[in-house]
Amino acid sequence: MSLMLNNQQTEALGLYFKKGILYKELLKYPKAKQRYTYNWPDQHGEEIDRVSPTYYESLNYSIACYLEAENIEDLQVKRGRILELISAPEGFLLKSETLGRTFRLFYLDSPSFNTVNPIWNKGQLYCEFMLNFKNNFDKEEQVLALADVKGLILTELGEQIYVTDNRRVF
Repeated sequence: MSLMLNNQQTEALGLYFKKGILYKELLKYPKAKQRYTYNWPDQHGEEIDRVSPTYYESLNYSIACYLEAENIEDLQVKRGRILELISAPEGFLLKSETLGRTFRLFYLDSPSFNTVNPIWNKGQLYCEFMLNFKNNFDKEEQVLALADVKGLILTELGEQIYVTDNRRVF
């Protein structure tokens, strides 16, 4: 599973995600915003707008993470670097090669980061914490392998061709 945080490998930052949690959060469906309705007193049911497009509320993600470090100093450096990357005012990009998608997320908080409980194992320091993000459905970059009905299209050297597309994906 290859993940990038603003074009940096998460493993290089010492950042790992609890198995089964990340994609469960990223792939959940958004809640539709309330459509226009009117409840006529002399008719059954409600009149519902069947013409306007559906709009969605932003999604909040709560993701369990681990931080791996060599010592306390390395932990502080990695912790600071991750916070710097995810707390930019314009949000940050989380790219998943597995999903072929990039998500623009906004940092909300880390309710358990202030109570990091370091665990030493085989000369490494491990910490578990939660990160809460908001997905406001900004346009995202999708990386797609170029293909036709018979399979992938390759270059003369046999390399795959990838194209990027920017669109709003739910």
